[in-house]
Amino acid sequence: MTVNRDEELVADWLRIQGYAVRHLTNGDDPPDLVVDENIAVEVTTIASFAFTSVWDFMEGVCKSLGHAEDGRGYFIAVNADEGLLQGRGGKEVAAIKRELRFHAKIALRNHYRNPNATLYGVDEPVSFFPLNGLVRLPYGVDIRIIGPMRDNPDDVKYEVAMGGTRAVWVVPHLAETIQAAICKKTNNRMVQERIASYPEWWLVVTDPQYSQGLAEDDVRTIAEEIHYGAPWHRIMLANTQGNRIGAVRCLTGAES
Repeated sequence: MTVNRDEELVADWLRIQGYAVRHLTNGDDPPDLVVDENIAVEVTTIASFAFTSVWDFMEGVCKSLGHAEDGRGYFIAVNADEGLLQGRGGKEVAAIKRELRFHAKIALRNHYRNPNATLYGVDEPVSFFPLNGLVRLPYGVDIRIIGPMRDNPDDVKYEVAMGGTRAVWVVPHLAETIQAAICKKTNNRMVQERIASYPEWWLVVTDPQYSQGLAEDDVRTIAEEIHYGAPWHRIMLANTQGNRIGAVRCLTGAES
């Protein structure tokens, strides 16, 4: 059995924390990793709102605009129906994204060339004060330029900073998705058979979507919502960012 990408990222992150880590493969796993020779670590990946989030889609549009010029970047807010890309067929979703991408890129490129000019929506020009520009896109999606970045470590022209009722629906969905991952790993027959082989078990849930931007109150809410039992001593939520682990939140047990 080969080692997958997220297992490699988690192993690298654990080594940075000072742990000795080795992989178990060739039928010896689970666990996926062994830490300090006595802690079993299982890694499982979720994709919160993959392909269904307008905000993630708009973040991708922003990144597609390329690198900032001399570090100049802007935050934008996105307001949209949270269910716009959910419950639709693949061709319909692709068509919606294609139209949103077309109009958003035109508007943002025009703004970047001249931040003080009038931004144009789909049907008519939308006047605005500088740094308060509203763009009305198709399907009831609005984007607003809400301010320049004081610091731009990701070297982007635009970044989604706010999005509709995002916090209201992301946190419950994350809690539900993490709970499902916990249950699946707990009920794994081979995990159950090997519980006694290690005095302590950790579960690392990796997510490339929203876990990076969670506020501490959101993390506490998720921790209160999830339920777990043996064999787990510690459950962590780790955000994956490209080829590294970003924020890691301990949902139960000791902080890492």
